[in-house]
Order: sequence, then C-alpha cells, then structure tokens
Amino acid sequence: MYNKAQSIINSIDFNKIKIPTQFTEIINSSSQDFLQMLSVWLRETLTSILQMITMLPTVFVYIGITLISTYFICTDKLYILDQVEHHLPQIWVKRLMVRLRKIISSLGSYLKAEFILVGISFIITLIGLFVLNIIGMNVQYPLLAAILVGFVDALPILGSGTVIIPWAVIAALDGDIKLAIALLILLAIISVIRQFMEPKVVSKQIGIHPLFTLIAMYTGFKTIGILGLLIGPIVLIILSNVFESLIDKGLLKSIFDRK
Repeated sequence: MYNKAQSIINSIDFNKIKIPTQFTEIINSSSQDFLQMLSVWLRETLTSILQMITMLPTVFVYIGITLISTYFICTDKLYILDQVEHHLPQIWVKRLMVRLRKIISSLGSYLKAEFILVGISFIITLIGLFVLNIIGMNVQYPLLAAILVGFVDALPILGSGTVIIPWAVIAALDGDIKLAIALLILLAIISVIRQFMEPKVVSKQIGIHPLFTLIAMYTGFKTIGILGLLIGPIVLIILSNVFESLIDKGLLKSIFDRK
C-alpha cells in the first residue's frame, strides 16, 4: 500500500498544474511522512493482533485448567479440608480458616463495589443517551445501548470507551459530527465520575482508606497495565488480611521494636 501510494504521488506532473516548486516539495515531504507513519501504525497494529491470536491457545489452556481445578475443589472440598486439618497444627488451621473467611468476605465486598460502579456507569449512560435522543440526535434504542455499555464496562480491561469511541468514530464518518462530539463528551463525564467514585466506593466496601485503595490501583496499573486497576485492590485485600495482626500493632513497630 505504501509503495503503491508513493508511485502514484511520483507519477503526478506538478509542472502541468503550475504549482510553485516550494509548495510541491512540501506536499511531497508531507505525503511521504504521512504514508510512512501510516505504514508503521498498520504494521504495529497487525503485529499486535497476531500476538493476541497466538496467545489464544495459552488463554484457553489457563481457562480449562482453572475450570477443572474449580470443579475438583468444589466437589472434594470436605476431603481437602480434612487433609489440611490432618497435616497442619490445630492453631494453624484455626488461623487459616479465619483468614480465608475474611479474605472471601472482603473479595465479595470488592465485587459488590465493582457492580455499584457498573451501575453508576449504566445510569449516567442511560440519562445521557436519553437526553441526546430528546434533543433530536440520532440515538436509537438508548436503553439497549446503555445496557451494552454497562455490560462491557463490567468486563476486565474493557470499559465504556470500547463501545462509545467506535460509535463516535462511525457517527463522524457518517457526517454526524455533533453526535460524535456529544458521545465523546458523555464518555468523558462517565470516566471522570467513575475515576472519582471508584476509590471511595471500593474503600467503603472493603474497609480500606481511599488513599491506600488509590495507591493499590495506581501500583497495579504501573506494574501490569489496565488490568492492574482491577487486580491491585484484590492484592491489597489479601495482603491486609494476611498481615492484619502486624498492621494492627504497627508494621514497622512489630518488626523492629522487639525487646
């Protein structure tokens, strides 16, 4: 594609059009830079898609092992617990069960917080789309679209932008610039409110200060990317429950203040 476009540009006789030489040089250099940038972007995009496709078998293996393991753990739960109680000291078993119950409870609260956030995104999207529909913009089936946005927003990595951004691009290409801008503004409102509410809602459900929740989300994001925003608070929940006694006494005080 790059070579074909380049040959077309080179075949144009700018002398017949009577365009100044400096202007033709600018056109040539700009077109070459644009085509080069476009070819690099296409190559990187196709490479990323190919890498995702080659990862699918590994993902399916992980999902299969997880499902099979979950099945055996659920069906043989009593046997596993009996083995744990048989091989571990009684005091260890009691502490382990207490920790597991707290971790499961905290993780359940965290999932509840995520559902609350998804509900907030759904309500904002629904109100925004109904407003756009009322003022005469080409927004059909706002309820169905809001449900789709809420469903995608609940999935890891994906978010409201996965639906709204392509919708805005299609509207712009179709000539409806006002709708495209309105959709992008709606996405910005959803993102700002969600980013503002998420640390507070999550911290309220899991019983951890919003600042530490925000630190966990940011650390997860910097470590493993977008998925870290979801995994960071989960790791924080597990660590806070495992080291609960040390945290209650004072972490550094418990380590260094030993007499």
